[in-house]
Amino acid sequence: MTTRIFWLAIFLIFIFYSMLFAAGERAALNIFTTPENASVFLDGNPEKEISGTPFENSAMLVGEHSIFLVPLSESFVPASYDLTLRSDKPFEINHDFLRRNQAHEAYSLSPSEYHIEINAGFSYFTEFDSSSVYKIPFDFRLGLPWGFGTRLAFPVEEQKIKYFLLGMQYNYFPLQTAIALDWISPRGSGFSAIRAAILTEQNFMSLNLLGNLVYEYSKQDKAEAYLRLGMPIKHIFLPYLAAREKIHLPLKSHLFLAEPGALLQISNNFSLELAIPLALIGKNANRGFGFYFGVHSDFSFHKKKQREERKPTVIWDVNEVSNKEYRKFCEETGCEVPAMAKIEEYDDYPVLSVSLSDAVAYSNWAKKRLPKAEEWRALAASYSNFDDFCGVVSKLEKVHEGRIINGVRHFAGNVAIWLLPENENSSIAVFAGSSYKDSPESCKGKARLTDISSPGGSDFIGIRLVRDY
Repeated sequence: MTTRIFWLAIFLIFIFYSMLFAAGERAALNIFTTPENASVFLDGNPEKEISGTPFENSAMLVGEHSIFLVPLSESFVPASYDLTLRSDKPFEINHDFLRRNQAHEAYSLSPSEYHIEINAGFSYFTEFDSSSVYKIPFDFRLGLPWGFGTRLAFPVEEQKIKYFLLGMQYNYFPLQTAIALDWISPRGSGFSAIRAAILTEQNFMSLNLLGNLVYEYSKQDKAEAYLRLGMPIKHIFLPYLAAREKIHLPLKSHLFLAEPGALLQISNNFSLELAIPLALIGKNANRGFGFYFGVHSDFSFHKKKQREERKPTVIWDVNEVSNKEYRKFCEETGCEVPAMAKIEEYDDYPVLSVSLSDAVAYSNWAKKRLPKAEEWRALAASYSNFDDFCGVVSKLEKVHEGRIINGVRHFAGNVAIWLLPENENSSIAVFAGSSYKDSPESCKGKARLTDISSPGGSDFIGIRLVRDY
């Protein structure tokens, strides 16, 4: 009986330490997207990572993870990944976002780089008086840099070209808004027209909203409002309901259509669309119903930037070295224990007042090393701001408190850290970062800088280690 209990205890201890070891293993995750600057959401966290794409994190926990990527422009489709990270090799995601081609007869908001859009379809509409009309619309667009684009459209009616449209468009992506100016020349009518349009596309919660407001100046002034509301499913299927009001000015006749439809993104270049226009209100016997089936295509021909071969990086320790960890080092090597490290209630706080030479000795004992200045600056550059670290209330926090961002806790605002010296016997030493003693503004400023100090240590400089990947 005693023997069984003994081996059971050994087995449980083995399992415990195996889990503990596995929980501490780290893996590298690199994410690259086209276009860049996409927001990264990890493991269902509603708060996006501070660093957008390209995203590099060399201190992810091994195991299963979920990634959600949201492009900067609503003209592209978000993407999600489920993956398993291993410690033996980095995991890399290279993702080209799908373009979300726009709906039937609505203006599209083109991405800013060179590309060609072609929209074609078949439209059939029958009025309640049994008269019917069908069209084969063809729309050709050329995307140019800096948000500009040109447009040439040939709506074909009863197999004869009735008019063509030539226009320019400028897109303002941060607000997903565009302004378009078109020149229309209907064949056989004896007059031309100029059409101006304001276009918007926004995501509101989980809904996708597209709106166009068009005014046509000619002998027959017209106005048109188009509003489409859709809810993406799996980010590639977009059922929508559109409302369209066409008005002849001054108000001689008008037509109101409700258009339920759906847009399916089948690849990065093609999407399919089916819409059922229903004319509910109108004059001059314009009420009726019909359908539209279209194919939208989008081809980029800009040269993609060649990514440089990335050299092996380092893995940062998630936490600063604690008093308890440093005290164990001192007990084994005979080094002097700092005053605060002698008090057990401070075990989980970062060790302070450690000289540079003792920090180097500790790193050697731990089979790691102090970070280099360029490695620290590279990590600092991955943060757009330091608001998550430099709070209004400044106090020293435990090493395990706080969120992990870019693979580390307390990158700024808790303790500064020693950097690897070129000469351990130098009379000056280099440290980096801000500490709990700094004001919030000073904390944010110092977070990007390195500084020099006496190698004898300070009550605001601690230790954080790295290991070569």
